[in-house]
Amino acid sequence: MQSGPPGPPPPPAKNHSPKTILKAIGVVFVLGTFAFFWLTSLNDAGNAEAGDCVKKSSSALDDGLEVVDCSGGGAQYKVSKVHDGTSDPSVCSAGEDAYVKTVHRRRRADTAMVLCLTPTK
Repeated sequence: MQSGPPGPPPPPAKNHSPKTILKAIGVVFVLGTFAFFWLTSLNDAGNAEAGDCVKKSSSALDDGLEVVDCSGGGAQYKVSKVHDGTSDPSVCSAGEDAYVKTVHRRRRADTAMVLCLTPTK
């Protein structure tokens, strides 16, 4: 009894080296870290505009204020004015609280802004 020609050899098993696995883990970690900080920065004080409501944040990773919905019960202040390019709190009127935000940049000059806040309650 003779059978037909032999079939093709099975494909070689893929051998993932530890170096390749570590690189993949590193890429996933970096992308995850970037995504986390990008998502958490969407509601920080640096994105606040006049008319937005803010509250003091409890997270140690942020800058202290978080933009919130004005209709919600968590709003503590309303932003009356935003002054970009300054860190001088005297730009706010009497009766307003000044919140100074400075962003330190590694390769560019630092940027600063002052939010003038009025209490919502």
